[in-house]
Amino acid sequence: MSRSFGAIVATAVITSAVGASTASAALPSPVDGLACAPGATVSQAFATTSATARSEREPALRGLIGDSEIPAGQEPAISPSFTETVPVYFHVLAKSKKRSDGWVSDDQIRRQITVLNDAFAGRYGGAGSGFRFALRGVTRTINARWHDMATFADELEAKRALKVGDAKTLNIYSTSISLGFAYYPKIVAGGYGGYQDVDGVVIHFGSMPGGHIKNFNLGHTATHEVGHYLGLPHTFEQGCIGHGDYVDDTPAMSVPTSGCPLGKDTCPAPGKDPIHNFMDYSYDSCYTQFTPDQVTRMRQQYLFWRVKHGYSPDV
Repeated sequence: MSRSFGAIVATAVITSAVGASTASAALPSPVDGLACAPGATVSQAFATTSATARSEREPALRGLIGDSEIPAGQEPAISPSFTETVPVYFHVLAKSKKRSDGWVSDDQIRRQITVLNDAFAGRYGGAGSGFRFALRGVTRTINARWHDMATFADELEAKRALKVGDAKTLNIYSTSISLGFAYYPKIVAGGYGGYQDVDGVVIHFGSMPGGHIKNFNLGHTATHEVGHYLGLPHTFEQGCIGHGDYVDDTPAMSVPTSGCPLGKDTCPAPGKDPIHNFMDYSYDSCYTQFTPDQVTRMRQQYLFWRVKHGYSPDV
């Protein structure tokens, strides 16, 4: 259940940016059969330096892209002057107050928000999106199960205790599961059987600016996952065939990128693989851009699923 920030509840909240913690109410059972939920087989201790670990990055997204499309003819009109400030609540889930146990600093959180704003404003290159992210609050919770987030039950329990706001609010949870995952907006925000409780972005604390995961510690795991939060698929969806990522100006690619191999070209269609795109699996240092058509898609998905069909607080 989402809650107003002044009434955040959790069994072991240590500090809160706004308001005081209170005792937690009983939590309802997890939703049965939620295909997009990470399961118990997901790594609990992602600490590898291998780029191939991107394959574990988003267990929540597999096979759900087509179900997230806006019905034909209902795409919102987009103003050229589109701007939107998204409120962000950051939830630190740690084993202890040690940095190695996930107790990230306030400075890291601020730097993470700066990375998001720079990426979505086009400051690394590519198109500016019009989205801006404003940090509204931080919670810090010591809870080993929530830090590991090894099962869907643990994910749901943590999010029901901490989640703030409505469908237009971005909740980010730093944990030790995988490298990061998110849910498409229709699945969790839209009025079509969505699962509002699990809305938000989960990232490994070591992927934040200054984190310990080599090649993935500049903060762009969050950039990538927020792209999903705003409706962007991976650039390598369906390989060289089919609809791909539903975006015309990202060339087709057959496999995710590992590292930053300049000139990589895995499909016969024109255009080299978009290895610099935030929605590939490249190293953080390789990322530089969203494309104009990705920007259009993010705006339309946001306006349709999160604004027009979004849920309200305490739903």
